[in-house]
Amino acid sequence: KSEDNKEDKVKDTKEDKKAAWAKKRRILMETDVFEKRGAVPVADDFMACCYANGEDTPPKWLLYPYIPFGMITLVQGMPSSGKSTFLSDIIACATSGNMLPDGSRLESKVNAIYQCAEAGGPDVIKSMLKNAGADLNAVSFVRGSFLTMCDGRIQRLVEETNAKILVVDPMLEFLEANMLQAQSSRKELSEIARLAEKTGCAVILVSHFTKGENKEEIYRGMGSADIAAVARSILHVRRLESSSPVRYITQIKCNLAPEAGSYAFEIVNLGVARWIGPVDPSEMKEINEEAKFKRGEKQEAAIRDLRLLLGKGDIDAKEALRLMRMKGHSQSTVRLVKEAAGAKSLKQSDGKWVWHLV
Repeated sequence: KSEDNKEDKVKDTKEDKKAAWAKKRRILMETDVFEKRGAVPVADDFMACCYANGEDTPPKWLLYPYIPFGMITLVQGMPSSGKSTFLSDIIACATSGNMLPDGSRLESKVNAIYQCAEAGGPDVIKSMLKNAGADLNAVSFVRGSFLTMCDGRIQRLVEETNAKILVVDPMLEFLEANMLQAQSSRKELSEIARLAEKTGCAVILVSHFTKGENKEEIYRGMGSADIAAVARSILHVRRLESSSPVRYITQIKCNLAPEAGSYAFEIVNLGVARWIGPVDPSEMKEINEEAKFKRGEKQEAAIRDLRLLLGKGDIDAKEALRLMRMKGHSQSTVRLVKEAAGAKSLKQSDGKWVWHLV
């Protein structure tokens, strides 16, 4: 009997503990203490769904099949590979209603956000967008200290401006989590993915290549492999040679359409791209030689026009640049050929600078 009594007491103790824990659980679930302690409450919202009954919603594209709306795209490359020029040109087309590189146009103009933390920041991006022909009134950015992608400020700007393009350059500067830790970076990027889906915004995250070249192409970007997993499209921007103005974009991943081939463009000015079109890698050397030849022709034409202009007499430096621009020569080209044309800068007694033909 004594042994039976002991067993009954043990059972009663266990039942009491279960009841006490159930009561405590109910109390915690009614407060926010449950979430703070990291416990997982039992969800009561449940709905069984069948894929056959779902709606077929085809993706919408900013640039098919490279950049989808409502999802994350990664744009990766080495420094000075042309990533910012590529994106500035796309934003210019989207905000001004101009033709995109593939010859298509968006149904309507859109607003954009270009959040940049590189050296020069907003000033450099403004010059690039302006040169590319963007509507600067339609492009915004957030100014603030310790800005991150998930602190609410960028999300607020996306919603307030109804932005359909968000460029974060570089992604590393705006992540709270450690990019090398899969769990934390995945969680943060999932928040960005939900923002893209909710607003229909094309989120474009820019990053550099790692130093190692033995990795698979899809993992050449900085950070954990989960960053590549979250993106629906991954683009690599490369230059053919260190001195070449020709760049090409290669799609490494696309979950929404067949992967596209390489697409080449030439940088003709700060933020300005001349699109060459789809190319085969075997054609890249020939394209590069053609670009060099055309660049030489442009410089020779600029030398001739500058000599004719200054042959009439000394001209104010700013006026000389303006007149040369009217003849179709970019400021960078004119400054490049100035010495070869025999032009020299002279400072006048009133402090103004003029160009003089030696």
